[in-house]
Amino acid sequence: MKVLGTLVDENAPECWDEYHPQGTHLWSENAPISIQHHPYNRSDVRECMGCKRKFLHYTEYGGYYLDQRIRELNIKLII
Repeated sequence: MKVLGTLVDENAPECWDEYHPQGTHLWSENAPISIQHHPYNRSDVRECMGCKRKFLHYTEYGGYYLDQRIRELNIKLII
């Protein structure tokens, strides 16, 4: 995957809150993508070299592990 850019703004205040106004959760297919909220405010934008689809990629830092996570970028879900 090719990195196209980042949504990380080093000058923005830290925000670890997720945005789910309609009862969605991180794994919901229709969860909104709010770039001011976690995890998207810590994501890079990547493109698959084969299919050219765009994805949001971030690293989840949990206790004893690092987990690379990815979500397809759906512009209809960006708020």
